[in-house]
Amino acid sequence: MKDKGIILISVLLIVLLLSSVAVLIGNNYLISLKRAGYIEFQTTSLNMFRNIESLALKKIDIELRFNNKYLSQENPLFVNDFVFELDNGKIVSKISDASVCFNINSIVAKGDNNFIENKKSTQAFRKLMSYYEVDNNIVEEIIDQVIDWIDYDSNPRAYGLEDYYYSGPLNNPKEYTGKRLFISINELKGIPAIRKIDWNIIDDHFCANQQNDNFSFNINSIELKDAYLLSSLFPNIDISDAEYIITYMPEEGVQTLTELSKLFPSRDFNSPNGMISFSSSSFLLSSKITFENYISESFSNIYYANNNSYIVSRIYNGI
Repeated sequence: MKDKGIILISVLLIVLLLSSVAVLIGNNYLISLKRAGYIEFQTTSLNMFRNIESLALKKIDIELRFNNKYLSQENPLFVNDFVFELDNGKIVSKISDASVCFNINSIVAKGDNNFIENKKSTQAFRKLMSYYEVDNNIVEEIIDQVIDWIDYDSNPRAYGLEDYYYSGPLNNPKEYTGKRLFISINELKGIPAIRKIDWNIIDDHFCANQQNDNFSFNINSIELKDAYLLSSLFPNIDISDAEYIITYMPEEGVQTLTELSKLFPSRDFNSPNGMISFSSSSFLLSSKITFENYISESFSNIYYANNNSYIVSRIYNGI
């Protein structure tokens, strides 16, 4: 009986061991299957995103090559999305106008061998900040620190900061000023004065386009949420005027400032803090792929110049 008990226990231990090995192998097999499925999804997503980018570039080139002076929200460029059905999945891509923002790089203008303050753009910046009741001293700090970060020299402005601060003990991580235009608004998080205001202000209204012309945007693409931007562009237009203009803008848009003035004769469009535009050269391609249990997204910034469009940056999520 003693030997039988030992044999029974041994058999049970062997069965338990084999069961553990089977479970372990099964789990590893399932993980391998999931990993293989994800790798396949990742590869497919990257290929699809690049193909959609090529289609978007061609579409922008075709639409703007013969008419780049006027672009409204009714243009097929914005209305007709890319939609592709897949087995167990779907791809949806949309092109939108990315010009309706305050380009932080417009705060400077190209001078003789250096960047200098663009006074019209800084006036627009001050007016925009006033709507959020940002303290005037902080506004001046932001302006000077942004200019010092971009310009080539090492001479700090009145409220500015140069390499001595960014590489000193008060700043972490240690770095140097960019001596270039901003590439992304997220770089502004490194500017000390920016950290004194609500980041949502920057996130809602600002962008970092590489062309550092005067503050401008396509008025045919503005929405009601952009009333602060429109009011900042024109010194004699307040928020209520801006909201009225946006609300009653024709869907087909306008093509000249004269046409805009005739539509709203009681509003003063004189002496703008920048340039009013009726088209755009900056676009955002947003793509989303859903496949079985996986989702991935792509955001590509496109710039149009010299009859050709270019991808200037891209972000992938989910892959």
